[in-house]
Amino acid sequence: MVSPPRYWRRLQAKRALRSAVITSAESFGVSIAKRFLPSVAVDAYRFRGMSRKQVPVSIQFQELGLLLADGRSVLDGVSGSFLPGRMVAIMGPSGAGKTTFMNVLCGKATYGEMTGQVTFNDGQLDLPTMKQGMGFVPQDDIVHEQLTVRENIFFSAKLRNPYDAPDALLEEVVEDVLNVMQMTHIQGSVVGGVEERGISGGQRKRVNIGLELAARPTVLYLDEPTSGLDSTSSLQVINSLSKMARLDMTIAMVIHQPRYPLFSLFDDVLLLGPGGRTVYLGPSQGAKGYFTSLGFEMPDSENPADWLMDVLSGVVPNDQLSDFRPAMLFDIWKSKKDSINRDQVRRSLTALEDSAVLVNAIEEEWAKIDKDSSGSMDAKELSLLLQTCGEKQPHPEAVSEMLRQISGGKDFATKQDMVTFVHRLRTSDPTSAGGGGGTGMAAPAAVEETQRLLTRQPGEAPTEGRPLPRFTLPRPGFCQQCGIVLQRRFAMFMRETWRRMVDLGLVFLCSSGIGVMHRGGNGANSLDLPGNLHMFFIGLALLSAVSSLKVFGENRPMFWRESANGISVGAFFTARALGNVFDVLLLGSTYVLIYFILTRPPVPYMDYFIPGLLVAFAAASWGYLISAVIQPHNATTATVMFVLVGCGILGNPYRTTDLMDGGAKEILLSLSLNRWALPMCLSATIESAQSESLCIDVNVLLAHQAGENEAAELNLIEPP
Repeated sequence: MVSPPRYWRRLQAKRALRSAVITSAESFGVSIAKRFLPSVAVDAYRFRGMSRKQVPVSIQFQELGLLLADGRSVLDGVSGSFLPGRMVAIMGPSGAGKTTFMNVLCGKATYGEMTGQVTFNDGQLDLPTMKQGMGFVPQDDIVHEQLTVRENIFFSAKLRNPYDAPDALLEEVVEDVLNVMQMTHIQGSVVGGVEERGISGGQRKRVNIGLELAARPTVLYLDEPTSGLDSTSSLQVINSLSKMARLDMTIAMVIHQPRYPLFSLFDDVLLLGPGGRTVYLGPSQGAKGYFTSLGFEMPDSENPADWLMDVLSGVVPNDQLSDFRPAMLFDIWKSKKDSINRDQVRRSLTALEDSAVLVNAIEEEWAKIDKDSSGSMDAKELSLLLQTCGEKQPHPEAVSEMLRQISGGKDFATKQDMVTFVHRLRTSDPTSAGGGGGTGMAAPAAVEETQRLLTRQPGEAPTEGRPLPRFTLPRPGFCQQCGIVLQRRFAMFMRETWRRMVDLGLVFLCSSGIGVMHRGGNGANSLDLPGNLHMFFIGLALLSAVSSLKVFGENRPMFWRESANGISVGAFFTARALGNVFDVLLLGSTYVLIYFILTRPPVPYMDYFIPGLLVAFAAASWGYLISAVIQPHNATTATVMFVLVGCGILGNPYRTTDLMDGGAKEILLSLSLNRWALPMCLSATIESAQSESLCIDVNVLLAHQAGENEAAELNLIEPP
């Protein structure tokens, strides 16, 4: 058997080789792109598992509002749209309804009545259909603290991607998330929490975002992703998200007074004034010019983002508007919003010109690439192409990886595959200003144009009105989700050894103390036997129930997050309960064993083990229920109260007759954890004593009979 160190070294070497192969393949891709399309710039890192959205999604909202139960309106008449491939900042002073607006957009505002309408792709998609394609990053960092950074991302990818997605693809998705969020160097570190130090706060925030990115959403909402971070960490997080926008992802986030370099990374900004009404919606670079055109003056040393918040709050004076009040900005925006040029669709002419150049270049070179005139390119022909691009003796595995990327997994690549591959390497259009927004629209347009140029027959008109493909993907089913959650639970289990040892220590102290007190008092004729068994089961039930509170109590926020994303409640509960079976079994058997050794009752060990284990599992089940319905800070008190009532009062040992008769006289007696356990132990002890007494009487009789026979033989007594 291979020792763990050697196995670990082999695994690390295998991963290192795989990483080197992928890196070489990426270098080859740059060479090919520069050969056929020299004007295109190529990113240093290119996505492996992620890909451009097959159906980019735009969000339209009309007269959006939210009316609370008390009659207050926290959002009023917000209209506009968010486009794919663009990153939008939602800003406003405190109480402007920024988070409320986002909750309404993604269907989470169940605490009020929504007014207005939200549509996707001009009504072609509805909210229920879009649910699976959405990702929502909460403000609080809800992550699995016992897992490593990579394990957090991997299990999220397993649960929220199609059930038939191969592990190799999921591993590439994880690599993309780790690279984009700059977490590669900490991927093996345990996240940790308040009690156990792990990664830093900024890194934890990235893991929180990475959980959603692993699901490859089409629309991503984030609630203050930079809260609690310094300016440098905030800039890194937003810069990472801007790279995701290049995949035609629609990204909207609530942001609170960012500094100017961070503010400039956003393509668009939505400004909400007090009362949740729109003040501005347009390019972030145009916000300052819009308000200065209204007569507001910004000092040269002022941060534009801070200055905008001051304008919305009414702090900045305006000489052009008499008796200026912040509420006036709403009406001004209604009259001027149609004149704001948002540059919503950045279909670059240069991109389409490059498409024609690329088609011509590949047409001219294809005869040289396709040596056997088969109409496709195999690995050998690709190797020759790479050598003409300046690559010296490319490694065969790297060539195979390159061919897989070009062809989409086939053993050969067509001319059309080559065109699509080169366009996937595009970054932003050199002529476009701004961030990832230009990339998000230009490249898909170029790909579509090149496909049309390659496939359209002479005289054929372009196809319009193509139906959208299915947006909903088959997620893992109940059994698959149970398996994934169990696998995740096992990874946590291996890191809870110290806590498990502490629990066993407490069990040892409790069972030893009770066992010492009851030593010699558990005989069949002992008057203390019912009371001793009563205390024995109370201690076991308390330990089992309180210990089981952590199974669901510590994971309530994560459960809410995952259930909102479509994870089955039944699968989560079943897997977590099954994952705790070993702990309940270990705790209960240890408790019973130590108590049995110290008290030495006149019964077999199994007569105590079976009822004790049943009490342990029953108490653990009540612990699960209590932790699920009661807040964690009250759960321990509720559990102790329930066990004391259920075992102590309802399981009164001096009412043994009722227990032995089945408890039909009192309905509440059926809630007692001692309902069956106490009669089982008492019956076993009594039956053992009766059997022992009967065996003694038979032995005396046999001895007496043997003595009479012996006397008869010796003529000491008269035979009968």
